[in-house]
Amino acid sequence: MQEWSTYTPDGRRLFIRRNGEGWIVQCDEGEPMRSRLLDVALIEAMREEPEVAAHHASVDYAKWVRQLADSLGC
Repeated sequence: MQEWSTYTPDGRRLFIRRNGEGWIVQCDEGEPMRSRLLDVALIEAMREEPEVAAHHASVDYAKWVRQLADSLGC
């Protein structure tokens, strides 16, 4: 199992684990989200608190998710 941690553009802690052929992503104390695709797991984990993301409308979350996934080699 591989593990990473980083912060979202709005400052929340993001935990990422690769487990076999799938991904598990948890944002702060939210529910862990699982998916075969890292992009999907990231978006689902960050959507747990939509009011937080709403304060950062200037951030292109889709672009940020894609860049993070690319940096992890996905």
